[in-house]
Amino acid sequence: MAYRQFLSRSQSWSRRLSENRIAPARFYSQGLRPGGGRTRFRVNKTTGTYIGVTAGLLLGGYYVTHLENAPETGRRRFMAVSKEEEELIGKQSLEGTLQEFRGRILPVDHPITQQVRRITRRIITSSNLGHLEGEGPGQDYLIDTWGFSADTFGAEIPRSPTMYPAKEWVVLVIHDKKFINAFAAPGLVCVSTGIMPVARDEEGLAAIIGHEIGHVTMRHSAENLSMAKLLFPVTGLLLVLGIDLFLSSMMTNLLYSLPHSRALETEADMIGLKLMSRACYDPGAAPRVFEDLKKLEKTSVPKFLDTHPPTPERIAVSVS
Repeated sequence: MAYRQFLSRSQSWSRRLSENRIAPARFYSQGLRPGGGRTRFRVNKTTGTYIGVTAGLLLGGYYVTHLENAPETGRRRFMAVSKEEEELIGKQSLEGTLQEFRGRILPVDHPITQQVRRITRRIITSSNLGHLEGEGPGQDYLIDTWGFSADTFGAEIPRSPTMYPAKEWVVLVIHDKKFINAFAAPGLVCVSTGIMPVARDEEGLAAIIGHEIGHVTMRHSAENLSMAKLLFPVTGLLLVLGIDLFLSSMMTNLLYSLPHSRALETEADMIGLKLMSRACYDPGAAPRVFEDLKKLEKTSVPKFLDTHPPTPERIAVSVS
């Protein structure tokens, strides 16, 4: 939710600029006020170049100093969001979800909610990612899953290599058959009843939940918010220099946002398979889920315009 609010504020700011509520750059480049007459501040070509170069160097330095290797994959990425900010994203996502789907969330004791909780518990427990809300970290989560405790044989639950801190997770099930979706945020897993026919069974549902938890463990929401922090001043600079907002937004979307989204989805597929396998679910259910999701698509778009990789590529990842 914080990411959406951040984008909403940046889009509102951009609209105010484009609607001339703030004088467009072309007036200042000519040394004119919108209402006529001269302005004291004049941005000529030399000044504009100086501003652009200076801002570019500052942003470049900020970008380089905030690069890191993503866990599991080693992918280099820009990360400028703290764990505290990420916790706030989770809280805002939970509050927003409860408000948006008020009256459509199944109670905790509903059989479907219990099934989703059982799968989520099994996945996060097997990777030491935390515990469900209302269940302390000291409780034995494995008894209701396999009928025995890992402690019985002296087994240790491996710590997740994603380095995501152990925490409390809230599980919500939205009762809406037309809403075919599942999503997750730090400390939140949300599944709709509309996606149950796609999952078919517990193995398929584990593939879906594992994918969503994979996004969280890889801190993808924090990564997207980090790039939004970087792109906001870049967009503002382009507007000041008189570069068309629509053109710059379109190029940013095609050259960065969409390819980056597809890369994150592939990464979540890979991590999700590891998470469900570690929880002793059959990863072979994932290709079937991808195929069923593909059948639900009413229209097809070219790969370069899609937020997700093509289904054959997702299946190739799941069987490799």
